Amino acid sequence: MVKALNLERGDAPTKSSPCVFPFIYQGKSYTSCTEVGRKNHPWCAISTIHGYLVQWKNCSIKEYGGNSDEQPCVFPFAYGGRTYYTCTNEDEEIQRFWCATTGSYDKDKRWSYCADTRLAAYSQGPCVFPFIYKEKSYSACTTAGSSKGKLWCSLTWNYDRDPKWTYCTPSEPLPCKFPFIFFWNAYTACTTVGSSDGQLWCATTKMYHQDRKWKSCAVEEYEGSSNGQACVFPFIYKKRTFNACTNENETHGRFWCATTRNYDQDQKWSYCADTRLHS
Repeated sequence: MVKALNLERGDAPTKSSPCVFPFIYQGKSYTSCTEVGRKNHPWCAISTIHGYLVQWKNCSIKEYGGNSDEQPCVFPFAYGGRTYYTCTNEDEEIQRFWCATTGSYDKDKRWSYCADTRLAAYSQGPCVFPFIYKEKSYSACTTAGSSKGKLWCSLTWNYDRDPKWTYCTPSEPLPCKFPFIFFWNAYTACTTVGSSDGQLWCATTKMYHQDRKWKSCAVEEYEGSSNGQACVFPFIYKKRTFNACTNENETHGRFWCATTRNYDQDQKWSYCADTRLHS
């Protein structure tokens, strides 16, 4: 076993070296930055032998470097015609992880190095569509197999053979904005126009070409107190009858629905599939 470095010495290398996950310290495996031995000071391994810690560094807690004044990551972002909900080290000379700071690196070329505290083992890269999960093909983020009804995607073509994945969680949990303008055309529903990987998407502001803010459209209900169960219409909410999704009393304006006939009585709900919505 390789003896771990003294974490109190403070002689860690600079943040230019990428974290190595997973790593083993004092017999335990770590898949992300940890504060073990250094309270309120997250750190990670940057060199290992057979998984055991050899060198370490202080983890950066915010984005740094790049060409966008250290602006924070924006997820999802498009790079090389693929959809990223995580940082990536693709095409980076010393393998540091980076992210786009607008919704499209392909168009804007704006980026930062990722805060190390964003990173975790086995979960960096683009969503791959379509992907295979339990012998079924998926061409969008899905809640299949998720106990909390959270949307996720595979980072490999075949999750059954190579189970790497990430949650499809946007930086700003905003709803689709319909209608929105993309290349001088108005869209009143989710579209695949302009999507290299065939993803249904929508803008989250009215003018995509100004803001570059977008999200992959969910094609099924997700999250909520019923873990992504399907909508039930009509439903009763505050003694009123609803025949469609609503964004009443939702902090970010996202649309939701009850998953039983009477929300007042059962308090069961999900966020609506974006493909249910239109202007």
